[in-house]
Amino acid sequence: MVQSKSTLSDVAKLAKVSIKTASRVVRKEPRVSSKTRAVVEEAVKTLNYRPSVAPRAAVGSRSYVIALIFDNPNSDYIVELLRGALEQSRKEGYHLIVEPINLASSTITEDINNLLVQSNLDGMILPPPLCDEPLILQALTSADKPFARISPSISLDAGLRVEINDYDAARKMTMKLIELGHTYIAYVAGRKGTATTRRRLEGFLSAMNDASLPVPDNFILEGNFEYRRALDAGEALLKQSQRPTAIFASNDEMAAGLIAAAHKSGLSVPEDLSIAGFDDSMVASIVWPLLTTVRQPVKQMAASAVEMLIAQCRNQINDDEKIRELPIEVIMRGSTTSK
Repeated sequence: MVQSKSTLSDVAKLAKVSIKTASRVVRKEPRVSSKTRAVVEEAVKTLNYRPSVAPRAAVGSRSYVIALIFDNPNSDYIVELLRGALEQSRKEGYHLIVEPINLASSTITEDINNLLVQSNLDGMILPPPLCDEPLILQALTSADKPFARISPSISLDAGLRVEINDYDAARKMTMKLIELGHTYIAYVAGRKGTATTRRRLEGFLSAMNDASLPVPDNFILEGNFEYRRALDAGEALLKQSQRPTAIFASNDEMAAGLIAAAHKSGLSVPEDLSIAGFDDSMVASIVWPLLTTVRQPVKQMAASAVEMLIAQCRNQINDDEKIRELPIEVIMRGSTTSK
């Protein structure tokens, strides 16, 4: 026999509170004592209560629905974003809609407006590169909808923002490779034209310049954050008369492509070629040897963006809480060694 779905009335009855009080707790609203909140939350857990969107949207001006939009070829990055955003949305009592948006579309403003209206959104999460698209920022501002941006580089006063220091992270990884004794270090960049790609390349070049190490033009190739493109880039780098002893890729997926290129060329990683990535995504622990990389807290960044966005929807965020920078960590594994 299928058990019937619990209702807000069931929660209120079990917690011995009014439906209005139970509703406030479920919606994470203030004006509820900590003792009462704990009792209601325990009832929600006991009954496995899951609020539906439609009735809640009809009660007040808020819909309790937010969206995360994306246009990024890196599947591992998107998976981590979704994990963080979904988990935090559930904690906050909100529903999350995930929508792909084509940055090259001529109807991008119309696409955003349609999404806002048709889904009755309370707000939106903008990861890169969409976080820097002026047409999207303008559409959300005109609609008076709050939004949180992940790693933006333009119009930094627009919306909420969560970020890491991409420049510093890439610089630190490059310095680690230099400390290992590498002097011929190549770089495979990400998606052309994005701020993330630019900042990481600048960090790499800064470290190389400070160490007075040359970077030939043919030591910097584009990989578009994609495995296949990086595989091709790796093969091109390894065919050069003066090949690099280390390659730093702007994400882990490209680093995996470089490892494959090394194997195809008959080189051993890390004995013949050290390879480092960026993100510490799932692929970093799947490839062999395990990948040296920069740990970017992608999941936590998405969760923070959701937390901040919903706090703004509830008018519970202060001006000094609208920017959040999260730390990075350089993770040394088996894909790099001393020269």
